[in-house]
Amino acid sequence: PLFQKIPGGSPVLGYLAAGVLIGPYGLSIIRNVHGTKAIAEFGVVFLLFNIGLELSVERLSSMKKYVFGLGSAQVLVTTAVVGLAAHRFAALPGPAAIVVGSGLALSSTAVVLQVLQERGESTSRHGRATFSVLLFQDLAVVVLLILIPLISPNSSKGGVGFQAILEAMGMAAVKAIAAITAIIAGGRLFLRPIYRQIAENRNAEIFSANTLLVIFGTSLLTARAGLSMALGAFLAGLLLAETEFSLQVESDIAPYRGLLLGLFFMTVGMSIDPKLFLSNFPAVSLILGLLIIGKTLLVTFIGRVFGVSTIAAVRVGLLLAPGGEFAFVAFGEAVNQGLLSPQLSSLLFLVVGLSMAMTPYLAAGGQFLASKFEQHDVRSLLPVESETDDLQGHIIILGFGRVGQIIAQLLSERLIPFVALDVRSDRVAVGRALDLPVYFGDAGSREVVLHKVGAERACAAAITLDTPGANYRAVWALSKYFPNVKTFVRAHDVDHGVNLEKAGASAVVPETLEPSLQLAAAVLAQAKLPMSEIATTINEFRNRHLSELTELCSTSG
Repeated sequence: PLFQKIPGGSPVLGYLAAGVLIGPYGLSIIRNVHGTKAIAEFGVVFLLFNIGLELSVERLSSMKKYVFGLGSAQVLVTTAVVGLAAHRFAALPGPAAIVVGSGLALSSTAVVLQVLQERGESTSRHGRATFSVLLFQDLAVVVLLILIPLISPNSSKGGVGFQAILEAMGMAAVKAIAAITAIIAGGRLFLRPIYRQIAENRNAEIFSANTLLVIFGTSLLTARAGLSMALGAFLAGLLLAETEFSLQVESDIAPYRGLLLGLFFMTVGMSIDPKLFLSNFPAVSLILGLLIIGKTLLVTFIGRVFGVSTIAAVRVGLLLAPGGEFAFVAFGEAVNQGLLSPQLSSLLFLVVGLSMAMTPYLAAGGQFLASKFEQHDVRSLLPVESETDDLQGHIIILGFGRVGQIIAQLLSERLIPFVALDVRSDRVAVGRALDLPVYFGDAGSREVVLHKVGAERACAAAITLDTPGANYRAVWALSKYFPNVKTFVRAHDVDHGVNLEKAGASAVVPETLEPSLQLAAAVLAQAKLPMSEIATTINEFRNRHLSELTELCSTSG
């Protein structure tokens, strides 16, 4: 709570500070950090499981360009640049420089995703691109951990052996593919029937226990295959997202996730040594500054190559610039294999820990830059195809007035991707200031605008434009050019509703009906009617009113 009151502060910083305080370099209340880390790692596991629950296989497949394209480019280019700098300026041997470069190329999945969720930016353009890169980094860790023993001077292969590396990589790839296939096939076959059987028994304890079994089981399977535990949990979440039990599962794991993730951040804080920071202040500050600035510039450049706008690319760069939790594992293994000295690894631990603590402020800095440098002329607000080409099964909101904004807020809270269009530049600017994908354009005038927001891949459109004519044109354009999109539209009155249905609307909501019913419900509650009776009365009236409207339409033509 104290750190949340600091401008730009985050609960993550509070956990990190608490870790420094109670860890071996503070009051030494906790001395066995390694034992604590073993439990704390499950915080990241639960976080990735939760993210899997909020995604879907279709949505993930639409991100493959950024996961494997942007992600692989970021890891390879950053590893090469940081490794060459370490070799040239710090005189590190080749193998040690590779480990340092690849370790610092990775970012913190836990911290970055938590900050994005806190700021409500998970579904934004830079949020989706950042998540894609982090997902690839989780896969890249496997390669790094296989590589370290093979390039160490203690290796039985006698240093770097290309054939040995290829053999190890090939075996790891086979094991990884087998584990992922087993999780996906097993999940699709067994998860829904098992959960349905448990739900029929109405035993909350067994339901929660089964969820924990699924998380730990898939995590163990991927860990045995040499992958990260978090990746297995992510796949399990992805499969459960396809079932009707995902909301209950998400509710059940929330307490575990929050507590264990907090513990994880505290263990990161425990690795920060304030005395080492003060005694090596110039060196630590220089490495930290070069890491943040260098990675930001590299990721910005790579993002632009992959079609991400300049401001979004800068924001992705700032979020991915700090080091990550896997660097602790990689550098620790490198010390055991004789690749890095304990002194250098301690210094790198400190740099990574401090950089992770800077993440909330870097995210806030990205938002500040966006608000200052994004142009607010109409041309900059127009939809660009490269900004939406990773969306699949998303919602299009036509009209970003009061109703459209409420729909956007509800979709954001459930992490459901959407794109909004409006013909008023002031409304678009408001949406952009909140990091929402809102663009300037008239959906009823040209199908080109709808194509640029990915209408051919969308699943539905909510039409909440200001005038009946504008609503009619939008419904007509969607039904003519994109018949796959289900259209849900508000009608001004009965005649307007009939015309919208003729134009091809999937469902029409009379705009006076629901507000009237809500007012009536409030009045009935004040008249001391029981809530169950109020609900029944309102539902009966709604059904009767809509059936009367339907009958009226059929008789009048």
